[in-house]
Amino acid sequence: MRAADHMAAYLAEQPRQRVAFDALAGAADAGDSSLPASPRRRRTLADAAHTLQRRGLAVLPKGHDGWDYSAHPPLPRWVQRPRPTRTPRRPCGARAYVEQLDFATTARLSAADHALLGPINTLLRDEPDAEIVPLADRSYQLYGDEKALKNIERHHLVTKGLLDLTTHLRARPTPAPLAMYELGPAPWLLIVENTAAFTSLRDILGSWPDRHQVGWLGFGQGDHLIASLPTALTSFRERDHPVHTLLLYADLDLEGLNCAQKASERAAAVGLPALRPATGLYQALLTRTPRAQPPAPADQAAAAAAWLAPPLASAAAQLLASGWVLRHEALPLPELRTVLNPQAPLLAQIRDRAPRDEGRAASPVPEASCR
Repeated sequence: MRAADHMAAYLAEQPRQRVAFDALAGAADAGDSSLPASPRRRRTLADAAHTLQRRGLAVLPKGHDGWDYSAHPPLPRWVQRPRPTRTPRRPCGARAYVEQLDFATTARLSAADHALLGPINTLLRDEPDAEIVPLADRSYQLYGDEKALKNIERHHLVTKGLLDLTTHLRARPTPAPLAMYELGPAPWLLIVENTAAFTSLRDILGSWPDRHQVGWLGFGQGDHLIASLPTALTSFRERDHPVHTLLLYADLDLEGLNCAQKASERAAAVGLPALRPATGLYQALLTRTPRAQPPAPADQAAAAAAWLAPPLASAAAQLLASGWVLRHEALPLPELRTVLNPQAPLLAQIRDRAPRDEGRAASPVPEASCR
């Protein structure tokens, strides 16, 4: 290989547009052991630089400062890799779409959009009344990849209302189910987002003296909770045990409260009862010692805490904006057990106010944490 070929190979591996010529010269030396001691080395390197330019692989400096004139012939101090030319975007040719996808004949769609719609168009043409199947099944059928439609609900055609999973894809999402335990016959569900608190509440509710006061206990957090909420309806139907009260006990931090708001919106969208905060548990949690965290912007803290009942919302917003958070572990099993009085109605204690806390004002930053 000639010096220019070694330089070209080195140049092709560089991520930067501008490459020092000394580095290119080093590549030429490494490829030809005789070159470093050759009296014609400088001439060879100069010729190689111009060869790279003729091949369109490098642009040589135009100004005087870009060259080394300490000897003859002059050598460039650096070379510039030419920017790749963009291939002009060719408009997709006219395509015939079924009536259900006629929007595709007039909308400005990318090649990727047409690639998505092509197999769907074939499905609607050949099987317009295809059985509605799990989304992953349809994804594998149409695209040979069960995950190709994994995030289809976020696709701009879906969010704009042009493409519908049921009508066009003849498919339905199949999120992982919400973990639910039927501890008693009462018509309510309490969802907990932390495994420690879930286990503690399962112990407490599982041994509640009056079993008829106990309902469902669920576990879910983050995106999984939001996606899996619709599966609760199936569990209610299968057990013939519907609910009229849906409660959530999440951590008092930005992530937990933002998740609660999104989960509440999801519950409303699928026909579940309104998702409400487990106020009694939150009141007890707010009496515990918080943990330090970088302060949240006041507007973000207020927006996240707005999901809580008014008296708690301001306390939680102040907590987050002051640089504190309260996780479930701050209210461990022994203290959590004292919050729920077996002699009083259970749901009211979880949903509203625990009787033993009547008259006690929740403090967002307990004194012990401020000393």
